[in-house]
Amino acid sequence: MRFLTSITLAALSGLAAAASQQSADVFILDSKQQQEQSSREVPRLPKEVVRHILLQRASRDNYGSDLRDIPSSIDTEAAISFIAKYGKSPSPLFTQTETNDPSQLVVILEGVTAENAGPLRDSLAKSSQHATFAISDPPSKVANDRLMSLFQNLGIATPEQCDLASAINPVNGDCWTGSSSVVKYDIQKSPEALDTLVDNLNRLNKFISSGDLEAVLVLMPESSRSSKLNHWSVKAATGSSSDLRRRFNSETVIVDDSVRGANAAVAPTQPPLSRPTNSHLQTAAKKAIPQCFTSEKSCVDQTGNCSGHGTCVDKWGGKNGSTEAGGASCFVCKCLATMDSRPGAPGKAYKTVHWGGNMCQKEDVSMQFWLIAGSTIALVGAIAFAIGLLFDVGQEKMPGVLGAGVVRGSSTK
Repeated sequence: MRFLTSITLAALSGLAAAASQQSADVFILDSKQQQEQSSREVPRLPKEVVRHILLQRASRDNYGSDLRDIPSSIDTEAAISFIAKYGKSPSPLFTQTETNDPSQLVVILEGVTAENAGPLRDSLAKSSQHATFAISDPPSKVANDRLMSLFQNLGIATPEQCDLASAINPVNGDCWTGSSSVVKYDIQKSPEALDTLVDNLNRLNKFISSGDLEAVLVLMPESSRSSKLNHWSVKAATGSSSDLRRRFNSETVIVDDSVRGANAAVAPTQPPLSRPTNSHLQTAAKKAIPQCFTSEKSCVDQTGNCSGHGTCVDKWGGKNGSTEAGGASCFVCKCLATMDSRPGAPGKAYKTVHWGGNMCQKEDVSMQFWLIAGSTIALVGAIAFAIGLLFDVGQEKMPGVLGAGVVRGSSTK
């Protein structure tokens, strides 16, 4: 009887612990996920897979991992499919676009309960934004602090926490040091953070709809604060600071010169490449160029007047580039074509040069590339057709009339 009682108490305590451990809802706010969201059941992912999704979205270089920390409860191919589905879209390899990739924002909210998160969930539901997936085993606050330390070591998160209204603005240079940012707030200590997020949700959706920002909201329940799971990934924490830092130090990543300065702290072993002599480009290499400038003067000063190959315009302004009254400003470089003069004959233009890049610092050679590639393909096709035609003619049998006039020499003797 005593044995049955102990088993019953253990089972009840296990059920109580399972009931108290709530899952953490994750909202991915971007155009792709909003189109795919429906009334389907929200998938539940282990914390190790979610860690890779957050790192892939926040990484400023091409992200890759051997996924050795994936638990046995999920198949590796399934984990890869989840990372590809919920991660950011990869940049095309051979196609150059004039628009920049959207900035990536990760907001981690701790101490979320059904009561304090009600207004936020209602506001998201009005915008047809529902939970994308859930973390089946959310870790503790200690694990979240360790994850933020990892982002700080990678240069993605800043030690000084910005207020939430400024953190969701990718134009704000005080809170953003590059193309991605990760912030964390404790609702129990800062309850005004939820109200600020609800009040600025329309402003956040404006950045998302314009293609300038993609955001991830991680709602960590209050029940996970004292969880015994003190690591997002135990296997990744057993080594040094991170397998990401070892990979970034060993690999050579091809990045834009203007972004290399922001990643210099991540890859100190890479030798610096030769820089242009233009002083503005050298200054830009030390600091990442934001995707938006708050004023035309800051755009001109930090880009060297678009490297002399363009002009600063407000892409959110009117038809003539003027800023709308009361609206936010987003000044970017609009690249123009320039005319090169023939050496020895100044003033006589002989070549039109097109420019690209966020500072108009890169020469656009796509036209020359497609001209050479098209001519090469056409020439190879013509040669192959000619060889095939000659081969077909050589395979035809000779007509029999050619042997009719041949007389054997023995018949005349």
